Amino acid sequence: MAYLVAIGSSPGDHREWQLDAARTASLGRNVENEFAVPWDSQISRKHADLNFKSDQLKIRCFPTVRNQIFYEGRYHSDLTVLSGQEFRIGSTMFRLSEEGIDTGFLRLLDDCEKLDADLTDYSIRVSDERIALVAGAAATLWLSQDDEELTKNAVEILESVLPNADVIAIIECVDDEAKSPNVLYYEQLQASKARPSVSRKLLRRALEKGETVVQVDSDTHGQPVANGRWAFCSPVEADDLRKWVLYVCGRFGEGSSTAAYLAKSDLEGDTNLTELLSHLVLSARRVRVLEDRFSGVRQFFSPAVIKKASESLSGFSLEPTETETTILFCDVHGFSRMVEQSHAELPKFLRRLNKALGVMTASIIDGNGVIADFQGDSALGFWGWPVPLPNAPLAACRAALRILETFEKASQEAYDYLTGFRVGIGLTSGKAIAGRIGTRQQAKVGVFGPVVNAAARLEGITRKIGVPILMDEPTAEFAREHLPAEEGRCRRLGLLRPVGLDNPIEVSELLPAAPFSNISNRNIRDFEAAVDAFIAGDWDETLDLLGKMPAKDRAKDFLLLQIATNNYTPPRDWDGVVSMKSK
Repeated sequence: MAYLVAIGSSPGDHREWQLDAARTASLGRNVENEFAVPWDSQISRKHADLNFKSDQLKIRCFPTVRNQIFYEGRYHSDLTVLSGQEFRIGSTMFRLSEEGIDTGFLRLLDDCEKLDADLTDYSIRVSDERIALVAGAAATLWLSQDDEELTKNAVEILESVLPNADVIAIIECVDDEAKSPNVLYYEQLQASKARPSVSRKLLRRALEKGETVVQVDSDTHGQPVANGRWAFCSPVEADDLRKWVLYVCGRFGEGSSTAAYLAKSDLEGDTNLTELLSHLVLSARRVRVLEDRFSGVRQFFSPAVIKKASESLSGFSLEPTETETTILFCDVHGFSRMVEQSHAELPKFLRRLNKALGVMTASIIDGNGVIADFQGDSALGFWGWPVPLPNAPLAACRAALRILETFEKASQEAYDYLTGFRVGIGLTSGKAIAGRIGTRQQAKVGVFGPVVNAAARLEGITRKIGVPILMDEPTAEFAREHLPAEEGRCRRLGLLRPVGLDNPIEVSELLPAAPFSNISNRNIRDFEAAVDAFIAGDWDETLDLLGKMPAKDRAKDFLLLQIATNNYTPPRDWDGVVSMKSK
């Protein structure tokens, strides 16, 4: 039996593989290689082919690699080595070794080997003290910066509570049985002439059962024996994460501090502690995955969205995806003019603007929406991604009404930061592409599609009509069915064709509840009847119905203006659509 040993330049950078005769395998930095050396940046992702035959190891570099094999003072693109010989690639030394040479590294065997031991009188039991130690040290898991630090901290915690263990290791397993498990980190706690070993069979059983599996040496009839070896594996796995296993082994009887005979039940306390740590490690891994996914864009999501994502990482992604969304585009009216008027006090005006954008942001985030962008004085938010939201239009309507209410209340105060600000809001629903854009350090969330453009166009039309919130028909239809009247109401305004769009949009206004608006429910019915008459070309009926509206109804004024502009007579090609002349 032969082994290839790799030794890096830093502590913990080492690996040992058992060599299979007459089988070619790849060596490289990528973990998908059979001989993976992930710590060495000077080794290519796929660096060389290795073939072991007749006690000789042949290494052949791929043509594209920069760092060739260094052996006996020269570089080689291909090399054949014998047992005991060493070569270097990058900063990593490799040695071909025979079985029985004590390399000091953890080796993988097909099953546990029986070890010799000494008789004592001790039973391995759990205690409240050990549970407290594990719980108290859990913070080190959460503070781990990467997998390497996480595995090291986890093994050190177990080392402090499992004094009778010989070896504690965390091993990464793959579904392909042909590929060797990857020892992420281990500690050998008890000195031994033999190299520490791991049972592949025990690893597989733990993963297949999804629970801790215990093995204690026995005779061929399954009867207890004196002076043997014990081991157990506890899986740290989830469908959406790479499979890890906590592996612990030791001896009982001669040469150990435990009794000559050991039953599986005697290990129950130790396995319980290891399972506790397994759950803590899994939680830390999930949090780190979530942090990686939300890195750079966490501030754009509500806590509820992040919590939903953390509950099921499987199938969850921040990559751009086409999905059903509801878009909210909110803009401060008269921004350019206010900047010009405040040129002497721009820092103060900037603080006011930040306050305004903060209101928009808080309303969207509190409504479980996502902030997609800020453009000067405007904010773009949306619902339906990264997790589906069946009531997205309802959540968007509530956010829009909350924004409007905050600004209108501020306008009544003489010295509020928001005094003098008026906003327009466009709401649309439909398919869009949403996702994270950029790098880990600099990232933003984006949403794209016709539905986004339509929301911006509707916000622009709020200035022309003189109403604060406009919706397209899909959003309005959902609001009519699901928005309680005590929260808000819808009023259909007509068919409008925004600048830059070919197709008209059936536009509705989102109004506050009746007690907070000068538009009554009867006014809504009369206005919508006037809209029907306007579209049908019966403008005399339209004028009669509009005469019943309140004097300060800007939507009424908009329809009257359209009629007056056309000399009170529908054009010959009238199709019921008002084409907007500007944004």
